[in-house]
Amino acid sequence: MAHLARSIFILWLLTMLPFFGNALSRSSEISVAIQNHLENQEISVAIQNLLEDQDDLTVHCKSRDDDIRVQYLKSREHFLFHFRPNIFGTTLFYCSFAWEDGVCRRFDIYEYDRDKTYTDITWQIFKEGPCRFIKDDGHDDNTTRKKAYGYAFFDNICFQWSHDSC
Repeated sequence: MAHLARSIFILWLLTMLPFFGNALSRSSEISVAIQNHLENQEISVAIQNLLEDQDDLTVHCKSRDDDIRVQYLKSREHFLFHFRPNIFGTTLFYCSFAWEDGVCRRFDIYEYDRDKTYTDITWQIFKEGPCRFIKDDGHDDNTTRKKAYGYAFFDNICFQWSHDSC
């Protein structure tokens, strides 16, 4: 009888596993924006417009399970993607960034351990490296706040490229 009860329990567990898996995977949706900020700040806007193709950025982001298609960004353009981290805390999105003269850099744009407390992340991509901005969620805390493009941001930090080339 104990063998039959164990068999029934295992059968029930196997049939219910997809439902439990869906319930467990209902973590908060993460929003990641990537903005092209390759332009040289020292060049005037008029000269920058003459060199408009110079600062195009090609971005390709992937995780183990998802491929965010190649994106082409002109200066100051951005794109956005959304996902839900896995329940194991191993979610990783990595991106390659390519621009003029065949320069290509890589960076882990979302690492669960580093970014798990944020749901709305903006990355500004500079030639020197990516800078992360977390949108102010209205909580009053002791972080430094800065204004950028009409939004208040906190926890802004710049990183070095993970790899010298792709």
